[in-house]
Amino acid sequence: MNMRNFFILIFSIFLGIALGYALQSTSSKNLRTLQSLYDEAIRIIQNYYVDEEDPADLIEESIKGMLQSLDPYSEFLTPEDLEKLKTTTTGTYGGVGMEVRKQGNNVVIVSTFEGTPAYRAGLKPGDIIVKVNDTTVSNMELEDVVNMIKGDPGTKVKLTILRPGFTELMNFELIREIINVPVVAYYGILEGNVGYIRFTQFSQGSSDKIASAIDSLRKLGAKKFILDIRGNPGGLLYEAVRVSNLFLDKNSIITFTKGRTPDAEEYFRATEKPILDFSVPLVVLIDYASASASEIVAGALQDWDRALIIGDTSYGKGSVQRVIPLRDNYAIKLTTSRYYTPSGRSIDRTTKTLKERKEKIKKDNTLLFFTKRLNRKVYGGGGIVPDIVIEQKSEPQIIVKMIGEGLFNEFAGEWKKKNPNITNFEMNEDIYNEFKKFAEKKGYSSSELDAVKDKIIKNLDISISEMINGSKGRYEKLLKYDDVVKKAIEALSKAKSTDDLFNYLKAQKNE
Repeated sequence: MNMRNFFILIFSIFLGIALGYALQSTSSKNLRTLQSLYDEAIRIIQNYYVDEEDPADLIEESIKGMLQSLDPYSEFLTPEDLEKLKTTTTGTYGGVGMEVRKQGNNVVIVSTFEGTPAYRAGLKPGDIIVKVNDTTVSNMELEDVVNMIKGDPGTKVKLTILRPGFTELMNFELIREIINVPVVAYYGILEGNVGYIRFTQFSQGSSDKIASAIDSLRKLGAKKFILDIRGNPGGLLYEAVRVSNLFLDKNSIITFTKGRTPDAEEYFRATEKPILDFSVPLVVLIDYASASASEIVAGALQDWDRALIIGDTSYGKGSVQRVIPLRDNYAIKLTTSRYYTPSGRSIDRTTKTLKERKEKIKKDNTLLFFTKRLNRKVYGGGGIVPDIVIEQKSEPQIIVKMIGEGLFNEFAGEWKKKNPNITNFEMNEDIYNEFKKFAEKKGYSSSELDAVKDKIIKNLDISISEMINGSKGRYEKLLKYDDVVKKAIEALSKAKSTDDLFNYLKAQKNE
């Protein structure tokens, strides 16, 4: 990082903190003093700094620093930023299909979108982007990093990743695509007349697509349902309300917001009859990458004891941002309120890690709440804690490396060329041995491959099935290996009503 960028970084952080403190202060003298110091700092820089700086650039950077000091979601938008925000919210762009955020000096992946290059490559929420095309991105502006990752469809971008819990850096070479984020990535019938819906984003009309999927599954014989919103980063609030309304009785509170001003308090209720009767058994799957609108749905269904929630604790993004226009096409995206579940739990997470959150719950009795119908214990503190927790497991580093290098997809493509007429694919030992020879030519040893044989078989089964039958083939195999889905099917297997699910839960806790 050059001297100019370093100086601007330090300057903006200092001014951001100072002005943020001053604006909260009740002392007008303190505010006037700091405003005077601000003007004086600009003048000193203009007169004495080694390079000539544009005061307008310095002030712009200082405003950015002030907004960044508030929370991760508030930001100062230049005219260019505002235009890009409008573009990215349309749902279509050229890139690799992931959401990233600045955390300190690091650029961190928040989520990847189903079916996109980033998702297929195995990039995960929490991964730290160290380099883009061999250029170190720490301390770079988030906008600059995003622009480096985006590009023309068909072109390549190399990402160097540090995954928490791993010591070695991992390289992923992705081919950019036009990103059209799907709403319902897959739906189908699982064993026991269970209808399964994979729901990936709360965009305009998504509730109608879920309703259509439910209708189709009922015609195929579904009597019970799984709504899978793992990895769903959220989206439109009114779609979260409408999705919840598909399962909750009319007039049920779905979520409410509170802020500093009276107009920030708003209640959102179900306005129509549900398309599924309250008694129809429903399981909702969530994980750490389920955020925002996903948490509104999961929290509402949990608080009304309408669905059993299974998976890992959700992200904890429960704040509302307003884009407030300023003069000359500038704007501020500002957090103005927070979301709460029907029982009063704040969705917004204030701790940095899930471990800290769990410790906070143990010590803070104010985080204990009760569900609306069955009076079950649930906890606030940010994010939605599932009724049955199944923590996400990291893949072995060798598997992550092979996925990043595209080995499974490359082998699957070659295998399909050799077997063009096979439609009903079943994984076997011969295919594994064939892959071993293929991987050994890429530099992997027989012993390290055999050590993760079960993981390799799983990925081969999924990749070859996808190569033959597209996303349908992928999901049919993926769900077979999914421990969270298996638990959901177990819970639903003997359930004839919603209350049967909670009797199952009670029995699980008494074991």
